[in-house]
Amino acid sequence: MLKIFLSSIPFMVCLCWFVAFALQYRKNDSPKRTLTWFLATCVVLYLCHALYLNAGLSVGMESLWALCSLSVYPLYYIYLRELTVKPFDGKTVALCLLPGALVALAKFLLPGEESDMARKVLFAIQVVMVCYLGYRDLVAFDKELANVYADTEGKETKDVKVLLVAFVTTSIVSMVANAIGKQFFTTSDWLVLALLPFAIMLYALSYIGFTRSFSVNQYLDDAKDDAEVVPAIETPDEKSALEQKIEMLMKEKSIYLRKNLKIGDMANEADSCRTYVSNYINTKYGYTFLEYINRHRIEYAKELMRTAESEKMWIVADKAGFSSEQSFYRNFRKFVGMNPAEWMAEEKKKTK
Repeated sequence: MLKIFLSSIPFMVCLCWFVAFALQYRKNDSPKRTLTWFLATCVVLYLCHALYLNAGLSVGMESLWALCSLSVYPLYYIYLRELTVKPFDGKTVALCLLPGALVALAKFLLPGEESDMARKVLFAIQVVMVCYLGYRDLVAFDKELANVYADTEGKETKDVKVLLVAFVTTSIVSMVANAIGKQFFTTSDWLVLALLPFAIMLYALSYIGFTRSFSVNQYLDDAKDDAEVVPAIETPDEKSALEQKIEMLMKEKSIYLRKNLKIGDMANEADSCRTYVSNYINTKYGYTFLEYINRHRIEYAKELMRTAESEKMWIVADKAGFSSEQSFYRNFRKFVGMNPAEWMAEEKKKTK
């Protein structure tokens, strides 16, 4: 009874989240729709796991299990790709899933050690490729966001990267389990506890995917709003004029206090294009647009804190242009090395 309960936990987690995603399928964007298919595959996969651990599997069910186990990682990468780069076309999706389907077919037609070894090798390759390519795409996407938005709250993929690290950990467990052979886990009721990390990871993955609303599609929509034509050559006079305009926007107009500021807004104000503004900031200061704006916001916040010590922090954050108090605290610690209260204490010591 204990084994039945423990082995069914990942299946129940996937089933509940699959129902939640499926109910919203028509309203969901492309990444969430892919997660729906990912969870559907996980439902079948962990149902097969539970059946194997408690009753055993037929050759047909073994092949279905192999198909699902070799589809979850490609589907997860397709999700990450749709989140950060662009959706794959149908042919590319089919190519991603084809190797797993061929190995599963071979396992059905030619059951034996050779087909099982092919499954283990392909699974290991998938884990490494998905972890590497997925993390690379997430990092590149966040860098791109930092050069376009002054506020990346709810846009950056920090939580997804943390989850991918968890995915790497559970992937290592998966590869070890594949090397040992799943029959090993039938020797004791308690060994099925090894499935619990997968249940936790799948719950976290589903929750983050369900609550996340920003993806590359929204980023591309914002880019359309700031459509630019980049001149072939930027002359020295144009560079000098751009520098003066940006400095004027920062010092005289305090454009950094504007909430939800985008680099396209600054480019429009400076009568230039995003590419030139970004190049200027990156080259002269060595900052992304995000860092450049938020450093100015923090300096402004410091002045507010010096002149109005009794001002509440959420008011300071709002006046300084931050989208939330949480964003203010995070950036303050990032650029100052301490939280606002600690900084205020240090400032008081200096004035004594």
